[in-house]
Amino acid sequence: MEIRPLAAKVTANGSGNKTTVGDAQCVYICATADDLITNHTTGFTFQMHENQAIVIQKEKAEELHAGTTSTHFTKIAYPRG
Repeated sequence: MEIRPLAAKVTANGSGNKTTVGDAQCVYICATADDLITNHTTGFTFQMHENQAIVIQKEKAEELHAGTTSTHFTKIAYPRG
């Protein structure tokens, strides 16, 4: 997988710390422990396991948060080719 980081990682533990991840449309999410990820805007949730990483696509204004500080969100470009 090829990604291009566009900003420093952020943590967003709990709904009080939700973030748009810099208005990102592609977000690299890395969990260093089991965690529940929530899209506060749409209400969807999903579980990530320890040492799991994924890329999600979202609308710029959608806000994400995790249950703990052990999950990191990074705004990325996801080249297609």
